[in-house]
Amino acid sequence: MNSISRRFLLSATVVAIMQTAQAGVAVTGIVPMQVANQGTEIRIMFNGLPPQPKAYQVQQSSQLILDFPETTNTTTQSQIPFSNDQVSAINVSSDNARTRLSIDLKQNSKFSTRVEGNTYILRVLPTTSPVQQVSTPQAVLPSAAQGISNIGFQRNDKGDGQIIVDLSNPKIPVDIQQRNNKIIARFTGNKVPLYLARRLNVNDFATPVSIVDSFNDGNNGVIEIQANDSFDYMAYQADNKLTINVSKKLDPTQRAMQATKYSGKKISLDFQDIEIRRVLQLLADFSGENIVAADNVQGNITLHLKDVPADQALALILQTKNLDQRRTGNVIWIAPTSDMIKRDEDQAKLYAQSIKLAPLQTEYIQLNYAKASDIQKLISATKKSGGESKDALSGSDDNSGGSLLSPRGTISVDDRTNTIIINDTATKITQIQQLLKQLDIPVKQVMVEARIVRASTDFSKSIGVKWGVAGRSGSVTDGTNTRSTGTLIGSSIANVSSLRTSSTVSNNLNVDLGSTLSNSPSIAFGLLNTADSLLNLELSALQSDGLGEVLSTPKVMTGDKQEAIIKSGAKIPYATTSGNSGTTTTFQDAVLELKVTPSITPDGKVQMKLNISKDTLGLLTDAGYAIDTNTLQTNVLVNNGETVVLGGLYENSTSNNVSKVPLLGDIPGLGNLFKNRTRTEQKRELLIFITPRIVNDTFSRNH
Repeated sequence: MNSISRRFLLSATVVAIMQTAQAGVAVTGIVPMQVANQGTEIRIMFNGLPPQPKAYQVQQSSQLILDFPETTNTTTQSQIPFSNDQVSAINVSSDNARTRLSIDLKQNSKFSTRVEGNTYILRVLPTTSPVQQVSTPQAVLPSAAQGISNIGFQRNDKGDGQIIVDLSNPKIPVDIQQRNNKIIARFTGNKVPLYLARRLNVNDFATPVSIVDSFNDGNNGVIEIQANDSFDYMAYQADNKLTINVSKKLDPTQRAMQATKYSGKKISLDFQDIEIRRVLQLLADFSGENIVAADNVQGNITLHLKDVPADQALALILQTKNLDQRRTGNVIWIAPTSDMIKRDEDQAKLYAQSIKLAPLQTEYIQLNYAKASDIQKLISATKKSGGESKDALSGSDDNSGGSLLSPRGTISVDDRTNTIIINDTATKITQIQQLLKQLDIPVKQVMVEARIVRASTDFSKSIGVKWGVAGRSGSVTDGTNTRSTGTLIGSSIANVSSLRTSSTVSNNLNVDLGSTLSNSPSIAFGLLNTADSLLNLELSALQSDGLGEVLSTPKVMTGDKQEAIIKSGAKIPYATTSGNSGTTTTFQDAVLELKVTPSITPDGKVQMKLNISKDTLGLLTDAGYAIDTNTLQTNVLVNNGETVVLGGLYENSTSNNVSKVPLLGDIPGLGNLFKNRTRTEQKRELLIFITPRIVNDTFSRNH
């Protein structure tokens, strides 16, 4: 047997873990720390699952060696500075085949290992001194202390179940483990008082926790938490209060939503009564963040966190110990919350004082699209609303924190050049310039196209049924909520040979106003999503068949939320007599008027406020002709390029003609035999098609 074999024959132990080695795994950090009453803990962090190491303990030299195969070392450290009553030195070496961690112990000690996420944890257990033999009688061991004073349960605002345990001593050792759907907390050497040994049924709280059992196992108190469904849990302790938080396990979608809030690498922490500053050091080494803790950040904490983002773990620790953080660049400063509040107040006072003493300067800003007078009103309004009360922080009249202008600042306008003139501090001018970048932009425009069609009632009935060509079905909005489906080749487009097929036509007409237009005297409307070519074909067929005519096709372009008016008709003269002025002629409008106010929504649709009126010449009275009016006011939301169809504006005309034989037709009674009476009634309907289109730069150049 060679010397190397004899050297390791004394005590060689192989530590088995669940994870298997992976290619490309590297050591990213090594953090040793002293754990109160539990020995020394050395955390070896990897960029993936830790490989299975070989562990050797050499008794002659009191040295513990861990060999991680196929692993590289990226820490660039050959020696980790650390020393306590158990460990004297920690050395790291690496070659192409492995990374070796050598721990020099001050005396041979037992050790344990475990894996939490991407972290391999080695714990050097504390040694126990041998009991000296004495001649006096053996003393009776004291009974276990009752270190638990209360066990409570509550539901937080997130729906999590929280078991809160009040301890008589913050250093009571607690071992928390998960077994299937149970969480077991064991308090070593501390029993649960008899009045707290009970079962709590907490199903009514609607949390993942159903039952909480408290009992004793020998000299150890045990709290057993039973959950209903799959769950996650974490445990943390602040002073004498231990909190075990049980939450419902998130599905992938919920995890993705939570990741938007906490995005750090996941870490597992399991510490009993560890110093806050050491935990912060561990988080800094793990996440690579620069963390600076104030001198008065003190105290210990107990943590049991499993696979939580590092930034969430930091937030939880700070919340538990009443601490807060401020980030400046890539440095996180941590201090008590009260100190942070005082610091913020001091900075606010300093800022207010600097505004008072800062020199004023003048800036000329010429606007391209916004009106200078409108911008002046906006900025002046913020100054008025922000300067009516004293600053609660500084006690002065400077309350410019929410105002765009400081108390000494002024703004004026040159309407001729559309320029605003600002006299204020450099900081306030910069803020106003940033605001103007958002406000001084071109307003989107909308091209509103209207087709005004006069059609016979036969055509109205036909088009009311046959607004649909070749195939695609869908829903429309109308007075009766009917649907137009199927292949429709109507007689009104019978002369269009290109459509006399059963093939599907894209962007087909699809509207059904049903019988609403033919029977009801009211105005009705529907939606038509179609190409201009198909709509124009239908209207061309209307004129070619002699069923009506297209009166006009006006177009008007208007800005977003700006009213556009389209008017067509005649002025009716009236003769009026007024005292000594004699007879004067006035005119009354008898027109078809369309008022459209488009509003572009953020998702590219157009909200239109429609106001349509149709005035026609009515009956002749002693005062002149009456004006018959029809009006419609509505709001409709349409897609860009979708057509709104308006109908129900009727024109009725009646004529009576009599033809007779001269003389014979005038004979009473008998004259009816020599007369021919003709009564003609004509009813026409006015159809209005309105199509809004959002105008972009390309559309503007091409049109």
